[in-house]
Amino acid sequence: MIRAGFALVSMLAIAVSAPDASAQGQAVAWSPGYAGACGKCDLSGRNLTGWDLTGGNYAGANFEYSFMRSIEAGNANFEQAKVTGADMRGAILTSAKLSGAILSNARLQGVRATGAEFRNATMQGTSLQGALLVGANFASSDMSSARLDTADLSGANMTGTWLNDGILTGAIFNGANMTGVSLNNARVDGASFKDVRFIDADLSHMAGVETADFTGACMSLSTRLPQELSLPLCSIPTLSPALIAAQ
Repeated sequence: MIRAGFALVSMLAIAVSAPDASAQGQAVAWSPGYAGACGKCDLSGRNLTGWDLTGGNYAGANFEYSFMRSIEAGNANFEQAKVTGADMRGAILTSAKLSGAILSNARLQGVRATGAEFRNATMQGTSLQGALLVGANFASSDMSSARLDTADLSGANMTGTWLNDGILTGAIFNGANMTGVSLNNARVDGASFKDVRFIDADLSHMAGVETADFTGACMSLSTRLPQELSLPLCSIPTLSPALIAAQ
């Protein structure tokens, strides 16, 4: 039993030390993973490239400036985590929880984060070019100056999200909930906002609206538009007689 216990401790020591060695340029020949609980762990600056963190709990953990390219972290919990400056290019974050996380200046180009939760996240200057974010929830997140070129946010929840000064060139927001969104000074060249209801939104001073697609989009009286853009007022949804009777 003593030898077995010593062997287990040795294996854990190797697993923990491996990221440090990689961060200094030493290649790791295997792809470790940890799907357990590591809340508030300090993994800042580590090399976790290719790790499998699927379903893991990393709430409140520190990943600042870590190398996390191509990690698999579907359904993982990163709520309140610190991910400033981390390199997460190509990561799989399907249905991951990142509410309240700090992702300022993080590199998330090409991530697959369908259905992920980013509520109340801090994402100033975050790079999300080419990301798959269909149905993701960014409600009340600060995405000022973020890069979303060619990202797909169809059906995403952008309620109360700040996208001021963002680069949204070629991005897709078809059917997204953009109630209360702020797009002041954002670039939207070639972006698609089909069927979006801009209720209480601030779209003032947007650039590139001439080439953006607003087919089926509408606005409320309180919505602010750039001079180059005109949208019809949204109709008020009406309840069917059956629903009224049910109430």
